[in-house]
Amino acid sequence: MAPPLPKIYLLGNVENITDYLDREQVNSMLDAAMIASRRDYLLLQVLWRTGVRVSELANIRPRDIEWANQVVNIAKGKGGKQRRVLLDEKTVQMLSNYVSSQNIGEEQPVFDLKRRQIGNIVKKYGKMIGVDGHPHTFSHSFAIHLVRSGMDLRRVQLLLGHSTLNMTQIYLQFKDDDIREVYQR
Repeated sequence: MAPPLPKIYLLGNVENITDYLDREQVNSMLDAAMIASRRDYLLLQVLWRTGVRVSELANIRPRDIEWANQVVNIAKGKGGKQRRVLLDEKTVQMLSNYVSSQNIGEEQPVFDLKRRQIGNIVKKYGKMIGVDGHPHTFSHSFAIHLVRSGMDLRRVQLLLGHSTLNMTQIYLQFKDDDIREVYQR
């Protein structure tokens, strides 16, 4: 009998991120939030659809959103870097409706919450579906799903705002089931 496969598959010396959420888990969290709170649903949706960090999410203002282009300009990224992230049409429309209905000014944060509050919201919905959810888990999940869908690492690097490909290579790690699924094809 062969020894069991190791739990993580690494390129170089990088951290273990095999705790990402699958699409069904994300969808379950979104469904739970949609029932409870439009704001919470939208917050989770933006995290999931952009991969932004919690501090970046907290700093998004309406003036940062190019509504017609479906782009969010991240002005205060990690290390003071600026970047652009994409949004799907549905999320842009929901954001637009939310900003209008809440009378959020161009210079005000869309989600006027502290990092800890955002973290608590993510944890709340994670707990509702039985997973340990953190905002960073959404970023990891976003990147893993891009890689699994065939996006090259350079483009993933740009979307996440990483300064080097070495930082992005961490998303080449997969769970055993992911590798088994591909192997069995």
